[in-house]
Amino acid sequence: MENFEKLFNQFLACVTILQDALNVSFGEALTETFDNLENGKIKVEMGAPDTETVAQLSKMYAQLNYEQLPKRSKVLIFNYLTLKAINDDGRNSNQMPTPPALATVIALLMQRLLPADQQLEVVDPALGTGSLLYSVINQLKTENHSKNLYQLAGIDNDEQMLDFADIAAHLNELKIDLYCQDAMMPWMTEPADAIVSDLPIGYYPLDNNAEHFELKNKKGHSYAHFLFVEQIVKNLKAGGFAFLLVPTGMLQGKDRNQFMPWLTKKVFLNAIIDLPDDMFRNKFNQKSILVFQNHGDNAKAKDVLLTKLDSLKKEDSLIAFNIKLNEWYTKSSD
Repeated sequence: MENFEKLFNQFLACVTILQDALNVSFGEALTETFDNLENGKIKVEMGAPDTETVAQLSKMYAQLNYEQLPKRSKVLIFNYLTLKAINDDGRNSNQMPTPPALATVIALLMQRLLPADQQLEVVDPALGTGSLLYSVINQLKTENHSKNLYQLAGIDNDEQMLDFADIAAHLNELKIDLYCQDAMMPWMTEPADAIVSDLPIGYYPLDNNAEHFELKNKKGHSYAHFLFVEQIVKNLKAGGFAFLLVPTGMLQGKDRNQFMPWLTKKVFLNAIIDLPDDMFRNKFNQKSILVFQNHGDNAKAKDVLLTKLDSLKKEDSLIAFNIKLNEWYTKSSD
């Protein structure tokens, strides 16, 4: 751990020096630093960074022994630095990376529900840094003897986030098609076999476009998370699955009355998994995992897995969840 902390601080110093030299945000300096390291060359444009800084960074880069570092170390350092960039650059809380333990829960669900032996198109329409999607796919690959059967696509309307996602994909040795667009507009991706996403929460500002959605609000701005689900259903293949982190309020309380009747007409509900209370500072921020299957292609209704995860701080909580999941899957497959 001490060695990792030392290495992290070395990377942090490289980013900070480049940030000062270029007079850019921490996030921009971070992407530039990893571009430099991956390409083995310091990019200079219009004399910046200056010769003195290039010499200083060259020496610091050499001390990192970047080529010899394990993939896992590079990914972990980049993830921590991305988190710092989102904090330091005052970005939206919706852009914070999803906790890794939740990627494990989603990967367990996908292992049960998706075919293990065919090419699958997997899309995240609110990609952010890509941490959720990449973590899920890495775990699925591990379970499938390192075979990569996943064609990945990611959508985000923030170019800086896509820059992070691009570098993270490269570090994770994953290929992904990235699209910078408003996910409420028609997608440029192929229809998906699976959609994985941690949905942004809040209001969608473009009222004219919201008019095209059944889940729009009658007055004022519509909820982005409602429109996202509707857009996801439109972009799933027949029989395709969605694995989504959504506000618990969509599934309970007054919002439920609008959303759940609509959803259960459009798709087959598979699972609602409430997340532990201790993951959220207040109940208004609570989230759940929502899993559903699009109609068609021999899809059919099954019993819905309704459960709540124990605190993920307990070592055996994921084991207990996996036992419940196996029991549900075995029963629903009979």
